[in-house]
Order: sequence, then structure tokens, then C-alpha cells
Amino acid sequence: MGTKAERLVQRDRWGISWQITPRVLTDAMAAGGNEAKRAFDATMTMKKIDVAAIEAARRG
Repeated sequence: MGTKAERLVQRDRWGISWQITPRVLTDAMAAGGNEAKRAFDATMTMKKIDVAAIEAARRG
């Protein structure tokens, strides 16, 4: 399955790689502080992106 960071990168049928970043994660990073850390830490434990889990982590 690859490293945790590689899970956010997808390759299309032509071999081009795309980085997938959920908006909820970029919003949390923009907010900064503990909210950003919780959202980032939650994302790094995922095998598949779970937006609801990231939102829950943002709230604490």
C-alpha cells in the first residue's frame, strides 16, 4: 500500500501522479495550532481518507 504520505498521492491511467488533499485538512492547517496538529495526526493514521474523522479530530 505504500507509506502514509504516498496514500495521499494517486496515479491516473496515464501514469500522472496527483496529490489528494481533502479541503477539511487544508482548512485545519490554515487554522493552525492544536487544531492543525490533531487533523494532521488523524490523517497520517488513515489507510483511506475519512473526512468525518478529520473533522472530528479538528474539533478535538
